Amino acid sequence: MSGYGGRPPSGWEDPYGGGSQGWDPGGAYGPQYGAGQGYPPPGYGYGYGPPGVPHRAPSNGSTIAALVCNSIAVVLCCNIVAIPGIITAAIALGRSSTDPHSARKLTIWSWSLFAAGVVIAIILIVLYALLVAAADPDYDSSGGI
Repeated sequence: MSGYGGRPPSGWEDPYGGGSQGWDPGGAYGPQYGAGQGYPPPGYGYGYGPPGVPHRAPSNGSTIAALVCNSIAVVLCCNIVAIPGIITAAIALGRSSTDPHSARKLTIWSWSLFAAGVVIAIILIVLYALLVAAADPDYDSSGGI
């Protein structure tokens, strides 16, 4: 063949029975999109490609972010609740290619554990501030210097 628009050499037969270009103008796969039919043509669903098109692998961005955030929470804040968050994020990262549905659930659990750890840390900081303020006998908001 001489490129995309060339003709095949004489004596050459298309093994698939289509045209010389290997295209299928209304042959085995039916008429093309928009050929007198509504959109989408029968047999095709909305948002789905033709059969045999590989699906895109799910992104691991949220799982990696959950792993990093939980790790930082453990190291910087001594957040004990973030340790199970690290474990669930690591398991989700391992399952992302084999079982994406359970990996997504584990990622949600990891983010939930991170959020719970942050809420617990904020509550403890507020309680500590209130206890320090209440323990100081000389503390008086109306007093001067």
